Amino acid sequence: MKFRKTVAGISALSMIISCNALTAMTATAADSEDYITTEIKAYLYSYDNVKNIECRYYDDMPNVPYIKLSDYYNCWVDQNLEITNNNDGTYEVKMPIGATGIIDINKETVYSDDVISFIYPQYVVEGDTSSIDTFVKAEVDESDPIELTYDFSEYNIDLRGDDSDIWWPAPTLCDFYTFFLNQASFIDDALYFSGHPLSEFSRTNILSTSDHVNKFFDEFKDGRPKDLAEYNYNELCFAFDYQYGFPGRIAYNDLLKETDFDTMLSTANKSTKKIKKMLLSENVYEYCAAFSMLNNYFWDGGHTSFSYIPVYDDSIMEHIINVSHYSIPLEELEGAFDYLTDYSISDSTYQSAKAARKIMYDNADTREATETFFNDDEEAAGYAFYTKGDTAVFSFDIFQSDSEDWTDFYSSIGELPDDLVSNFYRCIVMADKDPNIRNFVIDLGANGGGSVDIVEYMMGLLNDIDYITVYSSDEGTVNSYFTVDKNLDKAYDEKDKEFKLDLNIGVIISKYSFSCANLLPSLAKEAGFMLVGETSGGGTCTVNYCTTADGLFYSISTGTKFVDSEGNDIDNGIEPHYMLVKIDEEGEKDFSDVYNFDNLSNLFKEYYKLDDAPEPETTTDIASPTTETSTVSTENTTQTESYFAPVGQMGDYAKADYKSKTGKDATETVLKDNCDGTFSIILSDDKGNVLDTYTIDPATGKGKDSKGNNVDLPQTGINSMKKVAVAAVAVSFMTIGAGLVYVSGVGRKKKDNSKTT
Repeated sequence: MKFRKTVAGISALSMIISCNALTAMTATAADSEDYITTEIKAYLYSYDNVKNIECRYYDDMPNVPYIKLSDYYNCWVDQNLEITNNNDGTYEVKMPIGATGIIDINKETVYSDDVISFIYPQYVVEGDTSSIDTFVKAEVDESDPIELTYDFSEYNIDLRGDDSDIWWPAPTLCDFYTFFLNQASFIDDALYFSGHPLSEFSRTNILSTSDHVNKFFDEFKDGRPKDLAEYNYNELCFAFDYQYGFPGRIAYNDLLKETDFDTMLSTANKSTKKIKKMLLSENVYEYCAAFSMLNNYFWDGGHTSFSYIPVYDDSIMEHIINVSHYSIPLEELEGAFDYLTDYSISDSTYQSAKAARKIMYDNADTREATETFFNDDEEAAGYAFYTKGDTAVFSFDIFQSDSEDWTDFYSSIGELPDDLVSNFYRCIVMADKDPNIRNFVIDLGANGGGSVDIVEYMMGLLNDIDYITVYSSDEGTVNSYFTVDKNLDKAYDEKDKEFKLDLNIGVIISKYSFSCANLLPSLAKEAGFMLVGETSGGGTCTVNYCTTADGLFYSISTGTKFVDSEGNDIDNGIEPHYMLVKIDEEGEKDFSDVYNFDNLSNLFKEYYKLDDAPEPETTTDIASPTTETSTVSTENTTQTESYFAPVGQMGDYAKADYKSKTGKDATETVLKDNCDGTFSIILSDDKGNVLDTYTIDPATGKGKDSKGNNVDLPQTGINSMKKVAVAAVAVSFMTIGAGLVYVSGVGRKKKDNSKTT
């Protein structure tokens, strides 16, 4: 059975990592003792704290950096290891906490009879909480030692040794010894040790710099070294198998569970086999193209995503565009998922929700917001609080706090942070004390996720929730317990237990509500709170952010998955009690009935069965929770969300298709419903002359032009390399800011629910 590391805990079974045959390397550790020695810089959690460490490049793998285990560990947690050479190819490694392990450089194995203490930092194992933020205290408990063996030979990853230490490939150490608060990446011939993914000095920020991008393509423009290309693929296989949590959406989920990453690519279909070949290519542009194409098979809404790094140079983009292997139409990618369309729908939902929210905010009686909250050019880590009549709304777009400032505050060396958490507490207390306010709305319509600690704090404040339910493939379903400092007075005491709110709670959700913004609605619905909007976007696994051995970025759904209290999967999203989203005449989502004070007030009265509840004054039929398709009639057409693209964008697809075939620009398009299930798209030039007319099926985007030639609009839109590149970069940065971060790594107190999913 293959071992999968989970951040909810590790099964108390003795296992060995296994993997079917990967790309064979040219030598094992015993084949070569020749190497060159150099020094590399290690940045210890900032650019200012720099340490030089020794690095080797062995003759049989001249492009793969090797460093000493002891050096890495000291940089990682500022502690020292005790390493004893047994002079038989094995080394005993004793951790600061006392746990020991045996590393065998002949068998390429790592063994420990207490793997938790062997792979996690001492402060995590011995600490009384595993939360990022100090206003939430995750309960911990001691667990029995777990025996485990890791077999790197199955990944053709060589461990090497000398008289007193073990030399590892640096990227493998970064993936093996990793924790959410202590992460490392080997990037551009240097080691970067960084904090959690939402911290200022994180691997995601380092990877996105223009210096890294330019260096990457400059280094490999004449080809990727064969040894690095093979090791890079093998390391990717190890990192994926080590962490992946099987959220369940992808077509080959069962095959992955039964085998592994490499076997899935090698056997699933002709397209995945081709992708594997391209991942091993020495052509950097072909490799980057294949890396992005992994999204078509692993996309789960954004937690798992693969993106070549942002391209700042047009000439580089042209090289990628010209990679012939990339011009594979989506329909020819067997079993593939159209992830770019999914992302596009999510993004357009975000924009529509934000626009409607701004109108509601401007029409409020009272309002306050952080300075940049409504600025589209900045990531909205702030909030907006606004009221009208009996209803207050609190909007925010990411579950993010100033975690370092909270640590200082609880350590009595800093002031109360002025951030999302403190302002949420202040605003809800203010609403509770206002005699005119009866309803409090948490707006997640444009929220993509963030830190689960904040979800726990908010739900603990609202409804005394003290646990969330977690499923892992190793442990099944368990409850993970926590307590919150409701009043933020640095004490977990009776005052927190006495804190109660007298407000009706509602939550706005949308297709964009992902990750933490999917978890909170799940908890809220079970608590009996009202949900309005449309079915949320899902996303239940915790996410980790990773770096390939050669410096590309990807994120991965890890082995912890949030479920409801009955153990049921919530990855497909949470259905609201009131489906209020319409489709307007341009084919865009209309949130005007969601972000509407009068409508919300009436829905509160109906849902909570208040005595003075009149009939809801809404222009939208209130659909049952199972109704997912909203419709609206125009002159000649009924538009539905089943179309291949919003009606307002179909003309753009037609323009792109026409230009790709003729080289000419169509400046205007007119869309007509033919009343027979087809649409006509009339393309004209800037003088009004008709250039062509496309007749298409609006559900598929396929049809004919006026000469009877085939038209496939989704193929044109999706396989434009420029569009793929832009979308892939956007996706990567969406996951950077919006992934669900869950630092519950070791020893949370759990209660077995005796359920599995």
